[in-house]
Amino acid sequence: MKKTASALIFILFVGLVVGVVEANPYTFDPGIYVYSPTPEQVYWEPNVEISFKIILENNATPQIDSFFYTLDNKANSPLTFRRDTEDHFVNNVKHTINTILVHKTLANLTNGIHRIAVFANYSDGTIKSILYRSITVDTTLPNPYTPFTPVIISPLNQTIYNARELPLNYTIEKEILWSYYSIDSYDDLKYFEGNITLSSLSEGQHWLTLNVITTTGPGSQQPYSTGQIILFDVDTTAPKVGNLTVSNTNSGDRLLSFTVDTETSWVGYSLDNQANVTVAGDVVLGDLSFGSHSVTVYAEDAAGNIGASETLLFTVESFPTTLTVASFSILAVVAIGLLVYLKKCRKTKSD
Repeated sequence: MKKTASALIFILFVGLVVGVVEANPYTFDPGIYVYSPTPEQVYWEPNVEISFKIILENNATPQIDSFFYTLDNKANSPLTFRRDTEDHFVNNVKHTINTILVHKTLANLTNGIHRIAVFANYSDGTIKSILYRSITVDTTLPNPYTPFTPVIISPLNQTIYNARELPLNYTIEKEILWSYYSIDSYDDLKYFEGNITLSSLSEGQHWLTLNVITTTGPGSQQPYSTGQIILFDVDTTAPKVGNLTVSNTNSGDRLLSFTVDTETSWVGYSLDNQANVTVAGDVVLGDLSFGSHSVTVYAEDAAGNIGASETLLFTVESFPTTLTVASFSILAVVAIGLLVYLKKCRKTKSD
């Protein structure tokens, strides 16, 4: 995503001379490039950003160890920061500069005048004031424009994924100064550019915080901070299908029974490697031919993970013909004996 370097407030380290200059992409002068807050700005919302970048001198001593700020001359509060390098190409020559990025949201400020001061702790033990702003918050003012938020394309809110790596993609209407994200934390914001991959995600639910600072807001020429929080789940564990049995029924068909260890979005079985048949649970297998058969049960969860049972082999035997032949033979013998007996009885009567 494209960064901007337009009309930024510049504070020179040497003697802390303050002046407004154009950010020069050809010199990359060491100094502080302040994006927010704007001096004497009236903010109609209670959240104000401390946002700036420092371009460091090469091999400069002493070095900056940490930052803190004060609000309305009250207690010191630490500022998190990130060291980075930037590569700039001028006339096909690469220039690498060392930078420090600082971003902090001062939330829920009361109406009235507020004084914000930022200080740097140096490696030699000295403390220097590097930023001072006086601003006004007035939430009674009408909203001069409709706020907007980034549209997160991936990951989606309230969605289950069966992968431990997910792309982080979003769109927004304005040019972007800085983008930050955090996973399962409100404080551990990480700077990023463009589309990135969220890797090594653990199983379970996660919340993603995305914060974007744009060059201007809708209808405003001041830097604008907006963000979004979404929830998503990672589930890479396939359902387990077990206790697979095929048993006889009174009708002579076979009953296929099984269990699944989790909620499913689909269950089906394959008989003799044929196409899957969708079922809701235990099912009767009818019209089975005599001989050997195989059956496998599959289950899919909401994340798209598919689990399979072991393949169960079973045999459908034909009805025994020996018993049938023997039965007919016995009946024939009995019938013949009965006829002989009746004939004897008739002959006796006639005599």
